Amino acid sequence: MTLSIKPSNNFRHAGELSGQSDRFDPRKPSFDEADVDIDLRECEFVRPPAALWCVVYLALATKRGARCRLLVPRNLGVCVYLKSAGFFDILKDCDVEVDDRDVGARPDQKTVLPITRFRTTAEASTVTNLAFDRLHLADFVAANLTNVVTELFSELALNAAEHSESEVGAFGCIQFFEYEKGSRFVCVVADGGIGVYATLYRNKALRPRVSYDWDALELAVRERVSGTGDPLRGIGLYGVSEDIRGPGSSLLLHSGLGSLEITEELESSARRTRLFPGTLASLSVPT
Repeated sequence: MTLSIKPSNNFRHAGELSGQSDRFDPRKPSFDEADVDIDLRECEFVRPPAALWCVVYLALATKRGARCRLLVPRNLGVCVYLKSAGFFDILKDCDVEVDDRDVGARPDQKTVLPITRFRTTAEASTVTNLAFDRLHLADFVAANLTNVVTELFSELALNAAEHSESEVGAFGCIQFFEYEKGSRFVCVVADGGIGVYATLYRNKALRPRVSYDWDALELAVRERVSGTGDPLRGIGLYGVSEDIRGPGSSLLLHSGLGSLEITEELESSARRTRLFPGTLASLSVPT
């Protein structure tokens, strides 16, 4: 029996998935699907948070012994973009079957950091330094923005490496996009770990305040909230959420069955959504 997941044509993030995908959590030992397909053949665009969901989900499913396959978009332009972003290569590194024949990567300065895996805080720091060097060399990035993007990405990467307990490590990427309403950087970090709810639940003082993934996310962006119980910890997500409360910036957090979005127009909005097996954080920073 094959578990087949088919996203929408414009695949932005896992919260848009339909069907029963949230019933199949590849982090659990009970996950026993023999074959897993993610079918992107009809996709006309795959945004970075969606790409990172594919990577995490398939990496975890492979870890559980499933034979995993990604069906690439028929649209060659979309395939070239994904190839240039390191999407196909990172999946192959996770032992996922990807038929990307005749798809060439194009040199693209706008892919500041292709999808990259890291496991430890030392590796997270190395990836962050690489991102800083590439931002510094890009002729379309102001010096002050280089520091802002690097610091925000660093907080997310270190948080994932230190707290996620992910069997497959964590993955991050930074891309530059030009839209009709202006250009922006998108930074995404995702892991296949225990999730925000489980992390906060370890703190006995917080247990009465967390019942679901979505209220755990609301709590996680408050000052000095930490699963460790250490009053000097817990500034990571809070600091990031405060730093992006500027014109045009946004933050999407997705963990388990909960998501929270902070935007310029809407201070914060948490809700129940489709499964992300671990935690994803996606930042959008205007130039």
